[in-house]
Amino acid sequence: MKKFGKENFKTILLTMLFILSVALNQQLWERISLTKIIPSIRQTETIEVKSQGNIDNISDILSPQSFCINFGGGLHTLIYADGYGMWNGTLQTLKDEIHKEDIKVEQINKDLWEEARKFRSIEMKFGYNMPVNLLREIIEEEERIDKVEAFDSILISSKDDTSIYMANQAEGNYYIIKSKQTNNPVLNIIKNIEENGYDAYYATQDIYPVENKNLMPIELNDDIHEVKVVQEIDPTNEGQVESFAGTFFGENLDFVRKIRETSGSVIFMYGYGQKELKIDDLGVLQYIEKIDPEKSSKNISSEDALKIALRFINDHGSWANTDVYLKNVEVTQKNRYIFSFGYRINGLPVYYKTENKQKMMDEAVQVEVLGEQVVYYKRFLKREKIAIKLLEKQENMTVLSAPQILDMNFSFIKGDFLRTIDKDVTMDQEDISEKVLSSIRQVEIGYYNRLAQEPNKLIPIWIIKTDNMIYYFDGYNGRMINRVKI
Repeated sequence: MKKFGKENFKTILLTMLFILSVALNQQLWERISLTKIIPSIRQTETIEVKSQGNIDNISDILSPQSFCINFGGGLHTLIYADGYGMWNGTLQTLKDEIHKEDIKVEQINKDLWEEARKFRSIEMKFGYNMPVNLLREIIEEEERIDKVEAFDSILISSKDDTSIYMANQAEGNYYIIKSKQTNNPVLNIIKNIEENGYDAYYATQDIYPVENKNLMPIELNDDIHEVKVVQEIDPTNEGQVESFAGTFFGENLDFVRKIRETSGSVIFMYGYGQKELKIDDLGVLQYIEKIDPEKSSKNISSEDALKIALRFINDHGSWANTDVYLKNVEVTQKNRYIFSFGYRINGLPVYYKTENKQKMMDEAVQVEVLGEQVVYYKRFLKREKIAIKLLEKQENMTVLSAPQILDMNFSFIKGDFLRTIDKDVTMDQEDISEKVLSSIRQVEIGYYNRLAQEPNKLIPIWIIKTDNMIYYFDGYNGRMINRVKI
């Protein structure tokens, strides 16, 4: 029997120390992100953000909110982030064709639009009525599409690959732009999506025995996990806060009054209410500027107002490479425009709800332009946390499917539906169930930032829109987070 010598002991000791070191490092990396290891990263990210990720082109911000791809045979998919260049390809086709002599723009009926949707096609949905002047600004066209005042959808169909369809579905107006071009290159993207794999969406009537052509997925191929995030603006970080304030008041804040509230909010005030900036304890930034009669009285178009809004954002925070898109354009009165922007993380839209507003929100940035002046600016962005994990992979919860969410909450949705019908109307349970399923207009997935409970985490949620309500459900347990009456 060999003696247990000094060298054997050293070898065993070194091995044990190595294993212990690896284990401790794993725990350390799981708890510490790069933003804590290198404090300057987060600060630099904010301080230099005004010169990064600027959006100077209107086309960069006008990307559709979703893309519905029809593969034929009842197979579809829904994509939120344009990783295939569908929007830019469509803009290029319009630029190439719109100036040709043989181009025609005609109004059509809804039946022709629906017929084109049945073929292999790409339908781009904007979620609001985009003024056609914004499109004209991009494609440098002034007269050819004057029949179209606004649109909320664009359709490219293999039924007629020499045409592009446009629609203002909210108002029931449909159009076709005809040219002699053949084989629209955007249609080739459908094959690319097919080959790369996708989450299959089916018509509701293919899943349930009802008449409803609106789409929903049965299951998701890719696991969607919760995401750790950090506030873009930390109100407790004096350097960070003053850096943001400097973009509004200049680097010298000597003549700016600063108030630190007990809630953790910070307020900067300049003059006698001419300018006011507030950053609350959650990191929500709000800026108000007193109306200047000379600037605010200027007549301004929607495209020029959007340019002013984008320049203002570039100067006061920019996007810092965030996947952002124009969510809505609201014209409240002459020369007053409100531009709302949403953003995506991992290709999915982000929703949140603040304590003083009970409804769900997905406007990360909002700019109000009056004439040539920005009178209101709101900003609330989260960044994905940079973290490194070693060794074993963390277990993740599984996201429930859309039909599971519906089944779990059907009684609740049915109750809301019954409150919308006349009390004197009698219906059996089968008819009620059919009416409820027929009322589903949209089923989407996104992320939710539960600010009160978990401000630094995004969880998957399902959004189900019916004729009268919008429901938000926790993707993991199916519980309702919120509902909003339409």
